[in-house]
Amino acid sequence: MPVFGVSFPRGQQARRLRRAAASGAAAIVAGALAATTADIGATALAGVLALVMAALVLDARRWVRLAARSRVGARSEDAVRRALGGLGAEGWRLRHSLPCGRRGDIDSVAIAPNGAGFVIETKTRRFDERHLAHARHTAAWLHRHRRRWCRRGALPVLCVVRARGLEGVEDEVLVVSLDRLVSALRSGAGTSSRPGFLAS
Repeated sequence: MPVFGVSFPRGQQARRLRRAAASGAAAIVAGALAATTADIGATALAGVLALVMAALVLDARRWVRLAARSRVGARSEDAVRRALGGLGAEGWRLRHSLPCGRRGDIDSVAIAPNGAGFVIETKTRRFDERHLAHARHTAAWLHRHRRRWCRRGALPVLCVVRARGLEGVEDEVLVVSLDRLVSALRSGAGTSSRPGFLAS
């Protein structure tokens, strides 16, 4: 059975929206106080409060922009979850947003019926060496701490959601686009006619 948790970017989006709302509410209060103090002739104080209001508005806008970035990441992880869903009917075990020590979470884990494990890091468009290193780290963590889940090892996978036709190994990480993800996992586990990535 697949296990779904709240994805890190989805939780991050919610936290950032709360920060935006708090700054927005404070800006409204500062604006109201500025207007009140201006009415009673305290123009210097009104000016200070107007500056505070402006700073809070800018802060709220910044958090809204950051929340929008988190939303993009969350949608990419949702797309990977949907793509993996069909593997459950084939006996694969799926986990999502799995806590990983003190370094955040693992986006998705897919365990084939034969015990081959795949740790999937999701990126929307681009990746770099840091993301490849993180994928290797989380795969090693899973194999070390959940050895009975993936008794044949854990392969790090980086899925680039908005790429097309991407499939290859880079720095010991399987890099694959969303349209190739499921077939690459079947191949990697040796459950398709193509050669597997994990040794028997």
